[in-house]
Amino acid sequence: MGGGRETGERPPDMVLASRSPRRRAIFQALGLRFTAVAPEIAEAPWAGEDPEPFVKLLAAAKARAVVAQLGLRTAPPWVVGADTVVLVGDRVLGQPRDAAAARAMMEALSGRSHRVLTGVSIWSGPAQLLSFVESTAVRFRPIAPAELEQYLREGDWEGKAGAYAIQGAAGVFVEAVEGDAWNVVGFPVRGFLDRARTAGLPMPEERKVRPTLARLWPVVDEEDLAERRWGPRWV
Repeated sequence: MGGGRETGERPPDMVLASRSPRRRAIFQALGLRFTAVAPEIAEAPWAGEDPEPFVKLLAAAKARAVVAQLGLRTAPPWVVGADTVVLVGDRVLGQPRDAAAARAMMEALSGRSHRVLTGVSIWSGPAQLLSFVESTAVRFRPIAPAELEQYLREGDWEGKAGAYAIQGAAGVFVEAVEGDAWNVVGFPVRGFLDRARTAGLPMPEERKVRPTLARLWPVVDEEDLAERRWGPRWV
């Protein structure tokens, strides 16, 4: 499963059903025993439905696909699926297909607030154990045309929901964040740790993972994982 294990090595506690390098890095920083498997599914486009159930369904579909790919009957390993979308007004922004789509998304985000929604779904074999959606509010300052052109040329928008990564080049556009900043990176750390621990999954103590998470993304304070508000001093 996932390769890389030597004979006799303890199998992983979890399987991360994701292609995202950001989610893999977060799981590594949490010290979780996991392997990552890309779900073999075609993601359904948003068709105007309520975004929270939509992102929950996408997360569940990813986890369910990996359960089937690996032929899992029970946990461990638990399978964790996640999907992130950006909601601006009544529009859901997924990953842009090209630079023109990225431009339109960044223009829609410029000078206004939006929400980042991440759905998380945890499965034990063919049964869903729990699912939830985390919402974080983000406000962008106005983006000057020259700044946008440079940003598009650099290509940091590729493979990112809403055409940006808060920990990347677009961080300079952020005026404020309210909620779990890790959710904007792509995975809601605090919500996951709390719910998974309550469900009986082996989870690290929050205080023990703060330093490794802070090293992964230095702008996040070691003293708090989430539920913070940042102003211009942060960017």
